[in-house]
Amino acid sequence: MKKYRLLILSALLLLVSFAAAWYGDHLFNHLFVLAIPIDLALLICFIVLLAMSVIRIIKRKEYVNVWSLAVLALLVVLKLKFPFRDARVKLELNRFEADRLEIVEMIQSHQLQPDGLGNVDLPAGYRRLSSDGEVFVYQNDKNGQVICFWVFRGMMSGSFELIYSSGGEELIRANETVVNIEQLKENWYYVETN
Repeated sequence: MKKYRLLILSALLLLVSFAAAWYGDHLFNHLFVLAIPIDLALLICFIVLLAMSVIRIIKRKEYVNVWSLAVLALLVVLKLKFPFRDARVKLELNRFEADRLEIVEMIQSHQLQPDGLGNVDLPAGYRRLSSDGEVFVYQNDKNGQVICFWVFRGMMSGSFELIYSSGGEELIRANETVVNIEQLKENWYYVETN
């Protein structure tokens, strides 16, 4: 078991890093102060495991640690190439669609009212539908609805939003400056803003 210790630690680091990247937007929105230290701690663990694996392979001729290097290489490839945010949005689109439509209906019927800036605090059972527990109402009138479920709410920079729009892309573009827009299904759009 002792000779597999670095492999086990590398696999655990891969899992924790994947979870941190998958939920990175939620972590950033709720625990902004901890986001950077967590990433830094994961980087330090990566460097230590990489160094220990190389040392054990070269100095001690423990070739089982090549597997640890392979896991660490997979971690690097995942962090650089895997579209965590996009994958999570598309996975949660179907999973949360019914609940999100309930929120849209509540806003349309004025059961949920936006504040003066357009923000709506989601009820307790619905907070997971948006990365910061709020939605933004761009428009809610007889001409249509444009409601944003935050994926990543940028501070002084771009945001990523899952938008319900009863009037398609045109209604979104009339309400928001869009960098990129992708229709995911009828009335649902994945939008990047500046």
